[in-house]
Amino acid sequence: MALTLHGTVADNTDLQIASNNNTPAFSVEIGSDQTGISDATDTKVNFDSVETQLGVTFDTTNKRFTVPSGAGGLYYFSSTVQVRSETNSDLVSINLYLYKNGVKTQTNPWNFSTGYPRLFNMNLSKVLSLSEGDYIEIYAYLNTAGAGSTRSFKASGSNFSGFKLIT
Repeated sequence: MALTLHGTVADNTDLQIASNNNTPAFSVEIGSDQTGISDATDTKVNFDSVETQLGVTFDTTNKRFTVPSGAGGLYYFSSTVQVRSETNSDLVSINLYLYKNGVKTQTNPWNFSTGYPRLFNMNLSKVLSLSEGDYIEIYAYLNTAGAGSTRSFKASGSNFSGFKLIT
């Protein structure tokens, strides 16, 4: 990085230059539709296709982001999961969860009293203070009215991203 200064900096003035960037950062998707989702059960979303990763390796085996060594601080996370009832329009209630170290920390619920949808995009965002080794995962819950319904998370509309905030 180069700095060119034209003029002068007055005495007693601090000149600060931010050379940091928003890393670690990642963006992942579901590689192919996640099918066979159990009814009325919290299910981890299988984000296994890396779009971008800077300063971190997203864990596609365990489907989670882990804060790397020396990278604790404030993080911003965002996720969208497209859910579908494959056989009927019978989604009764759905939830999207952000888990920190195996514990729910953000819940976004949707409940439909009539006109049950067949396809729906759930989303959430959250700022969290994290320490080295903390991990973040995305889970979803689908409750359908029909006993014979099959459920899925669609690859075409699902993503998860996060980055460290500059503070």
